[in-house]
Amino acid sequence: MHTVHLTYADAVTTYFSWRAAGSGDVLTARLIPAQMDALRDSFPRTLPDIHPGEGAADALRRTFHDGAFRSPQDTWTYFSQLGAMLIPQQLIALLRGAGRSRLIIRPSPSLAQVPWAVLPTHPDGRLLGELADVVLGVPDSVRALAGAPHDGDADLMVIDPKIPGQPPTGPLGSVLGRPVDTDPLVPLVRPTTLPAADTYSGLARAPMSRQEFLAASARARSLLFVGHVSAAGEETASAESSTLHLSEPVTAGDLLRAGWRAPRRVGLIGCASGSDLRYPEPFGLATAAVACGAQTVVASLWTLPTEATLPAGMHPLRELVLATDRALQSADPARTLLDWQLAKARAWFSTGAPADNPAWWAAPALTERAPARAVRVWNARPHHRRNHDH
Repeated sequence: MHTVHLTYADAVTTYFSWRAAGSGDVLTARLIPAQMDALRDSFPRTLPDIHPGEGAADALRRTFHDGAFRSPQDTWTYFSQLGAMLIPQQLIALLRGAGRSRLIIRPSPSLAQVPWAVLPTHPDGRLLGELADVVLGVPDSVRALAGAPHDGDADLMVIDPKIPGQPPTGPLGSVLGRPVDTDPLVPLVRPTTLPAADTYSGLARAPMSRQEFLAASARARSLLFVGHVSAAGEETASAESSTLHLSEPVTAGDLLRAGWRAPRRVGLIGCASGSDLRYPEPFGLATAAVACGAQTVVASLWTLPTEATLPAGMHPLRELVLATDRALQSADPARTLLDWQLAKARAWFSTGAPADNPAWWAAPALTERAPARAVRVWNARPHHRRNHDH
């Protein structure tokens, strides 16, 4: 498989470069400030993150009724604009001619919420995830500290853990509702599930302390967390205060200091659980998992709406949970997740059904830490550098 690296860097403007692994030939381009201003302004108008002065209902109304996710046509227009701005034609041509490729993207903080894999490419509108296995790369600062992965024999499932003192319908209440044994998430109950459970109602809403979480992680080959996550404040320089809400709040910094032995594969399904790269110091929950041993992490780029406002029988959040679980158990996690996202994209652009809204399926991104033997040190040779304005 061919590997291509695409890297962005913010300065007065945003620069980006791309190259094939093993090649000294690098192409560069830049975005003019006006383009970056328009792009930055588009995220708060489109994504369901709650902004200062907004309530949850305001954010949902903006997302589903006013923004680019209100209809398939608006989504296609918005994603196409992002693709035309951010994915250079030379890179598209390289991917089309390379056979199956892995595209490793390292976005700058201003581009950390771009749903890269589902952006249309020109001229035929094929989504980027159809041309390559799209993954996010690990920042060098994180990769340098990453611990060795460990092998376990269990699948740790932390599903909507109950938070003491929080009513089910409160701000930190249940994200999935009262568990019943006919829930679509029943497949999460299996012989390898930890903590052991015979029924879904015995698994979901189970409390879990910090120490129980750390001990169970050390036994596990995978972790699937579904619950509340609090992203670090936008005014901070570090994502270290991003918080996983177990029976007690646990920050990314807490996990790093506690010597968390993260499973090889980690899924964090919570609001903006994968927003680490928005910060100059990207040590949030997803990157903490990598630093603590994980090789593959699936996390959300933005706030995930619950299913409470949808008609009965529509379960887009549960579909995302199951798709993440399948990816964590797959021999090819990136392709497994991408195939699900592409199928959901086709459904949304075809029918526009509420359960196929991109607020859910476009949110997850997969971060992958390359094995040490695959890491290359590359030095640019000026006479091979080509520059383009984009």
